[in-house]
Amino acid sequence: MTLNRRLLTFIFIIAATVAAVADNGINSPYSRYGMGVLSDQNLGVNRQMGGLGYALRSGNYINLLNPASFAATDTLTMLFEAGFSLQNVNFKEGNVQKNAKNGSFDYLAMQFRAGKNVGISLGFLPYSNVGYSFATTTSEGGKERTSNYNGTGGIYQPFIGIGWSPVKNLSVGLMASYIYGDITHSIYNDFTEGNNTDMQRQYLVNVKSYKIDFGAQYSTQLAGKHNITFGATYSIGHDLNADAMMIETITASDTTKIDGAFKLPHTLGIGAIYNYNDNWKVGLDYTFQNWSAADFFGYDKGTSRSKISVGAEYSPNNLLSRNLLKKMSYRMGAYYAQPYTEVQGQKGCEEYGISAGFSMPIINRINNRSILHVSGQVIRMEPKGPGLIAETYMRLNLGITFNESWFMKIRVR
Repeated sequence: MTLNRRLLTFIFIIAATVAAVADNGINSPYSRYGMGVLSDQNLGVNRQMGGLGYALRSGNYINLLNPASFAATDTLTMLFEAGFSLQNVNFKEGNVQKNAKNGSFDYLAMQFRAGKNVGISLGFLPYSNVGYSFATTTSEGGKERTSNYNGTGGIYQPFIGIGWSPVKNLSVGLMASYIYGDITHSIYNDFTEGNNTDMQRQYLVNVKSYKIDFGAQYSTQLAGKHNITFGATYSIGHDLNADAMMIETITASDTTKIDGAFKLPHTLGIGAIYNYNDNWKVGLDYTFQNWSAADFFGYDKGTSRSKISVGAEYSPNNLLSRNLLKKMSYRMGAYYAQPYTEVQGQKGCEEYGISAGFSMPIINRINNRSILHVSGQVIRMEPKGPGLIAETYMRLNLGITFNESWFMKIRVR
């Protein structure tokens, strides 16, 4: 199969993925706020390490958290990676609990060497997801009112990026994404008694814009087998120029256009990873997002958001061993993230997560370079105000990196 035909096949797979993620598997009342539940650009290895990635670089897997890492792509190989997840969510409010199970196809990416010290990556990611359906009942003047809340949709980002290493130990990168999607929020108030008129309100938004990420990485050799890599990223914040409106219906429809409904925040990320002999790695990332300059649908306010991730890896790297355990890589991590929206006039849920997993080579007759990534996550969404729902996620992540020798020239004698 020629390279051009393989690229066309990958583009077809991306199109199929776009259709598959229409059902995003999200079921959270907090996706009602802001742009929904944010999706980090985490692939298989990042998920194992608590979302760590600004200083990660490897020719064996894809790291989208820093486009500078694309320059580490091996000369002869083409990398494909796809990710899936299964989760159980526990919702708790006071003494009332409820569970929900979801599954989703999460991402698709490919990466290859385009020239000397130049790597290219492209694929498809979700940016945020919205999915919820719940009802509340309140009493007003002895009359009951039931409010039904429903939300669907999401924002997605097909992307292409380039990484380049102009000099030894330094690489820089750029990733450009097309941001698009639709989000719908509906509120229906049902007055069960009296002469009150039922009311329905809808918030609609259609997004078509762009996202630009810059990245840099620098590695320095310390004494002996010790090495440290630093990474930094910056994402441009701007108005998405989204088409948004509010439709309110009592006896007739009243449509209000909402200007400046959504904005992307300026985002800064920095990180470092210590590496000993390519066997042991430990790292730390910090992310800051300036959501405080944004509001959503003209009424929800954003708040500045910080996130801290830590992670560690142990890789025996004994690929010639007959013991499979010595061919695997083992990783673990944790993170803490502040909310980026307000809920009922106060900051939303703080987020805590821990993760652990392994990466195992897939051995077959063709090659033993492809890798299966497996990880488990426990995520806690902790509300700050009283009377709000706490969410606990138990998530299983599966990722597969296919490592193919597309560019190897075979000599026939």
